Amino acid sequence: MSDELAPDVAEAPPARGVEVERIEAALASMWSEAGEAKHLPGDHKVIRACTVNLVVYTTPADDRDQLSDLLAEINHEHPGRTLLLVANRGAGTPRIEANISMRCRLGAVGKQVCGEEITIEADGARIDTAASAIEALLVPGVPVYVWWKGTPNESDLLFDRLTRMADRVVIDSAKFALPAADLLRLARLIGDPRSRMRVSDLNWGRMTAWFTLLAGLWDVPDYRPVLDRIDRLELAYRPQPNGSRAMAPRPLMLAGWIASRLGWEVVGSVPHHDVEGASWKLRAHDRDVLLAIRGDTAGAAADARIASVLLSAGDGAGAFFASLAPDNSRIKTDARIGNTRSAARVLSYTSRTDADRLSGELDILRRDTVYEAAMRSAGQLVEACPRLLRA
Repeated sequence: MSDELAPDVAEAPPARGVEVERIEAALASMWSEAGEAKHLPGDHKVIRACTVNLVVYTTPADDRDQLSDLLAEINHEHPGRTLLLVANRGAGTPRIEANISMRCRLGAVGKQVCGEEITIEADGARIDTAASAIEALLVPGVPVYVWWKGTPNESDLLFDRLTRMADRVVIDSAKFALPAADLLRLARLIGDPRSRMRVSDLNWGRMTAWFTLLAGLWDVPDYRPVLDRIDRLELAYRPQPNGSRAMAPRPLMLAGWIASRLGWEVVGSVPHHDVEGASWKLRAHDRDVLLAIRGDTAGAAADARIASVLLSAGDGAGAFFASLAPDNSRIKTDARIGNTRSAARVLSYTSRTDADRLSGELDILRRDTVYEAAMRSAGQLVEACPRLLRA
């Protein structure tokens, strides 16, 4: 949208407390003023649009400018009401304040399509009251998405209240401070029959290329006899960007996906030769499968991505190997059936922005049963190897 047409964001002054009627009145006044704006040339009228309620939980430690840019991109695809809750749990003085703003983009035939944002800043004990204000400010009749920019915790009163009012909860397991422990907590929460929570994980979406690649192996008739005899799965992952030596979430999630899709059961952990890794024995109907996950520190970028995957069948039946290029541009694959090696394939690997991923999640309401099954299996892997919880 051109700055000559209208500002991208119009703001109203903050109000102490969260008086729902006052906020709604201020929004109505803002929309009225925008609709009567005289400086807009031609037919550039303002259209108020609301396709979603997006509740975003964050903290003062988050980069507000970066988050604001991301929410602006989201509003372009999904204009609606954004309720941004900034929770300062460490504050000593209880406080809650709200302010409103409007975001616009230039749409078809010169129309300006606008959404609205309500920012609630809550400190200390007032944080627990924020959920009531948010619930009262939701636009009825449109889906409610909660983007929880933190670690899901069923004992957190605010998390519990927000997720109960959500049609879908978006998280990012890449941000977990204690990956194994937090994955296990999430797996138990998902597996709780009393939970109605529908979860989307941005980190899960970052592995789409691997899911597509590995699932495609089963589409090749010549591969099926070997794939049905797989008895070893090896995953390598790159170091975490924060320098942590704990196992990154993605290999556990990918292993959980493979195990759940193929019906493999976790039997228990087995000794592992590498300090930065773990091994397990799984049961695949008529045979045992060794699963090994290791860190790949050979000059790789510290981005916690999957570095390589190896599926192999004993007695020289065959093997399938795939590895991510150091520059993240492609995945190279290799297949061997008996003594015959197929031509290596190179697949492009495209990284999407978090704004693109989040925007895609706002089109989905149904439960992701594949993700839930994978997380349950990932949780079983963690439970079977307690030392991961101590990393």
